[in-house]
Amino acid sequence: MSLTLNQRLEILRTKLSNVNNLNKNNVGGDMKFFIFDFNPKDEMRVRDEVQKAINANAEIVSFDLYQMMLEIIKENGYFETIKNMESEYEKELLLEEVFQPMLALEQTGNEILNRFGQRVADDGKHIVLINGVGKAYPVIRSHTILNNLQSIFKRNPVVMMYPGRFSARKGHLKLFDRLLDDNYYRATPIIERGEDY
Repeated sequence: MSLTLNQRLEILRTKLSNVNNLNKNNVGGDMKFFIFDFNPKDEMRVRDEVQKAINANAEIVSFDLYQMMLEIIKENGYFETIKNMESEYEKELLLEEVFQPMLALEQTGNEILNRFGQRVADDGKHIVLINGVGKAYPVIRSHTILNNLQSIFKRNPVVMMYPGRFSARKGHLKLFDRLLDDNYYRATPIIERGEDY
């Protein structure tokens, strides 16, 4: 039996209300990486509920991938240049020649990853909540972030809000329910989505 979105959001609120809720039943050394996948058409509703959870629990440290990307671009002084380039150049060229070198997501110690480590200590007392996945695509890929965060967060639970479908059994991440991303096997669905939604 599948849960409705309302039921899943209610369970999510409970889980996010205290870091200990995500540390329960965790065997020492197990990764505490969770994904809340949802139908992309429900993005605004999910975003509102997540903001309520953030406001209600000071243990949650929220990271919006899209906003992080914009901050880095602005800090490096390229925001206006990139805006102008978007109308002149193809998306693939911008991705390969501008965004990938600037953000260097495949390298450890890049600016995005540094911001995670700088904003929250890995003390097991915080929930690292990641959103903005859909907005940041294709510049920032969810599996790349999750793979790299494994070396930063070993004690804090990490929860990624994912507009699409995640199959833990297959390790598939399917953004917007249609774009197959690279596989990621180390996360657990925080609440199963099921087939009917």
